[in-house]
Amino acid sequence: MLSPGVNSGFTSQPVLVIIIGRVIYIKVAIFWLPTRRDYYMDIMNVLKRCEVFVGLDDNDLEKIANLPSWHRDSYDVGDFVFRENAEVNDFHILENGEVRLCVALPKEGSDEPMQIPVGNITTGDILGWSALVSPHFLTTSAVCVKPSSVIAVNRKELTGLMDCNQSLGYEVMKGLVRVIGARLRDLRLMFVSKFRLM
Repeated sequence: MLSPGVNSGFTSQPVLVIIIGRVIYIKVAIFWLPTRRDYYMDIMNVLKRCEVFVGLDDNDLEKIANLPSWHRDSYDVGDFVFRENAEVNDFHILENGEVRLCVALPKEGSDEPMQIPVGNITTGDILGWSALVSPHFLTTSAVCVKPSSVIAVNRKELTGLMDCNQSLGYEVMKGLVRVIGARLRDLRLMFVSKFRLM
């Protein structure tokens, strides 16, 4: 099998594959394989939409996008991206879809806890901010309410870059504080509105 131009990556590039079988004939198939460059551009586009990285210029965003551990995961409705109290190894960004953040409460007569919604995450929002904050244990679970695509990077790679480039790290942490602050305000408003209904 001959595969000129094959590149290990993630989006699209035409590749000609020639397969020679036992019988004397040549079968030609043209299909699309991913390239690392296109995947890098996908990551750059997501980073530019993400609140945590708002204060960064393209040069800093490129440094983050070039971290080698970036990967994409797809989830169906009802799938958990992660569960509360687990140690988090990756920093996640929702590329598309919708994810509900929940906290677990014991349910009487059941071993399975009740998942209480505390917020919704939409395209461009972060998941698992605990990746950047010690002790790195998740404060909520994340369950998909729509089919979703999530990109993630290893927390040690990202925090290593932040430690080496302190101005970049400072801007990321400022963005993170904005996000956490907004989520706490939303949570407070949700509790106040529920209390008024009681």
